[in-house]
Amino acid sequence: MKKLWLLSFTFAAAYSFGQYQYPTTKTELASDTYFGTKIEDSYRWLENIKDPKVLEWFKIQENFTNTELAKNPGQKKIFQELTDLDKLIEVKYTPITTEGGRYFYRKRLPEESVFKLYYKDGKNGNEVLLFDPKNYMAGKVMDFSVSISDDGSKIAFNLSEVGSELGDVKIMEVATGKFLPDVIKHSSGNFVEGSNTEIIYGEAKSYDTHDPEVWLNAKMKLHVVGNDNSKDVLLASAQKYPELKILPSEFPDFYIFKNSPYIFLGKSTVENYKELFYAPASEMKKEHIQWKPFCTKKDEIWNFFVQGTDVYLLTTKGNSKFKLIKTSLEKPDFAAAKEIIWGDKDWKISSVTQSKDDLVFFKTKNELIAESFYYNLKTGETSKISTPLEGNLEATALSKNSNELLLTNLGWNKPMNFYDYDLDKKEFSKGPFHMKINFPNLENIVYEEVEVRSHDGAMVPLSIIYDKTKLKKDGSNITFMQGYGAYGMSYTPYFSSRFLPLLNRGVVLAFAHIRGGGEKGQDWYLAGKKTTKPNTWKDFNACAEYLIKNKYSSSEKFGISGASAGGILIGRAITERPDLYKVAIPKVGCLNALRMEFSPNGPVNVPEFGTVKDESEFKALLEMDAFQHIKKGTKYPAQLITTGFNDSRVESYIPAKFAAKMQAENGSQNPVLLYVDYKAGHFGGSTVEEQFLQASREYSFLLWQCGDKDFQAK
Repeated sequence: MKKLWLLSFTFAAAYSFGQYQYPTTKTELASDTYFGTKIEDSYRWLENIKDPKVLEWFKIQENFTNTELAKNPGQKKIFQELTDLDKLIEVKYTPITTEGGRYFYRKRLPEESVFKLYYKDGKNGNEVLLFDPKNYMAGKVMDFSVSISDDGSKIAFNLSEVGSELGDVKIMEVATGKFLPDVIKHSSGNFVEGSNTEIIYGEAKSYDTHDPEVWLNAKMKLHVVGNDNSKDVLLASAQKYPELKILPSEFPDFYIFKNSPYIFLGKSTVENYKELFYAPASEMKKEHIQWKPFCTKKDEIWNFFVQGTDVYLLTTKGNSKFKLIKTSLEKPDFAAAKEIIWGDKDWKISSVTQSKDDLVFFKTKNELIAESFYYNLKTGETSKISTPLEGNLEATALSKNSNELLLTNLGWNKPMNFYDYDLDKKEFSKGPFHMKINFPNLENIVYEEVEVRSHDGAMVPLSIIYDKTKLKKDGSNITFMQGYGAYGMSYTPYFSSRFLPLLNRGVVLAFAHIRGGGEKGQDWYLAGKKTTKPNTWKDFNACAEYLIKNKYSSSEKFGISGASAGGILIGRAITERPDLYKVAIPKVGCLNALRMEFSPNGPVNVPEFGTVKDESEFKALLEMDAFQHIKKGTKYPAQLITTGFNDSRVESYIPAKFAAKMQAENGSQNPVLLYVDYKAGHFGGSTVEEQFLQASREYSFLLWQCGDKDFQAK
């Protein structure tokens, strides 16, 4: 492999093929040669994200985009509709856990812009506010996640700002609501299972999310509440355990269980298959633990659950729809392991969690129909959870210290709500987190589940949601189709009030369950990964063709969107079939796959997408690289390309480079806009207002470009 830099200073025309006078972007040719293939890149200079000239370029793009979007008269109206709909729910809950008899949860009232952290003693106890992310630090809104100690007396907070996902670990005493002096910098941590004083945390190099080495050679440490950080114990790192061959990109995960005499160490990336080692818990305090191999990636272990000396393994080995097997930690034998539950031709095991005495799981058909069950660890019996609820039912354990389950009831036209199920009493109830929901026009919202034949004959599930009083099967409806197709993750049915401003205007919403996702099991995932990745966007394009052929919409009324790894999907969908679409909104998207490996979050993603160091994987990356597939003069759809400048997962220069090249080479008069959000990271704004602004920006762009008369720019 040879790398060659060629410096030639030219400038893209400020006025490209279309009608928009885009900001001037210089080109500075760089070239790489991989396995005899020369790759040219005239926008590599934008990868120097800290260069003042690059920062200035981003600001100019931001101003240009804001000026163009401000011409759309409908954005404020969409924002107001989202705000009004949000206020129809009197109180919103997000349950977290129950520990020590205390219920911990997030809650937001209609007039509030952020979820706050609360707890109550028992279901009917007095509610106590613990943390308000807007009032913690003057002028800032904190992003936070929490881990609760075994007895519910302490909380480990992972605090960060502006979407960076990289901050400090701090500990709060629940009884007083005050933070203790402990501060673990640029780290992420959780309480050890069964402990009230010990916290396991992963330590990053610094707070700099733009540093390519920020998470390389990460260390796993143990902190005891009240101790000085200098006394923290190094549990695992590549340097401490060279015999385990932990790569710089691999994260050393450490597992301790309150009910087991064994501990585990894992080498983690985005790879679903686990590589694990184990040892007696009695060796914890030794300077050097003698780890024994437990499983390799060839064993296809996705998750594991420990009960005493028994271990339950969720695996796809021999069953693409998953199975749960049981073996003993005293003498593990996967070949002779007992099958506990398993998926079949129609039903996939989609989730497993552990309560005090049970393994709780739900099965799905294509991830679209869900039913919940539990397996009793003492009796070995499996039972279905029966309730009077209609729609999908997903059951999860609230804690390993109780047998109380959280039931989530949801669907494409059913707002998500929460219920309780007590496994000891076999008792169903609304529980403490049930919400009163009454959105208008839900009776007219319907959905269809179809399967579409793709390019190679594979049948791709497609969900279609619309207002039955507004659908015209004449191609005149605007359609907004979304997809993802990576990591084996799936789109599952859900309803959001944020759909209504579109549905109420007659927009057809569609969700394509394409390969690369996990809807039909492990084989479905592997059929859209690395060398098979083209199936992802070919499935998506087939779904678009189906909707157009069957008159749900037309190519001039068709918008698409996908986020993060979904940027590969959207970028390649429009570069392969630009004729199918009018609008594309790739959000924080991986649009330059060949360069992802060199970004801060790139090395850990090599197992999913590949590396340029391997010839077949290089060719796969080149094929999925939308930036490299832009062809000068081709007429591409209108595009709103977004990035959060604090994004720690997809560096801002990745979508920026795509936008710059697309602005210079697009042959159509459709706008290509780069939206830069300096207050956000990978997951958008921290407040509801920021999230609604983002949605209203995307919706109004879609409606504007697809011809809605109320959204035409002045």
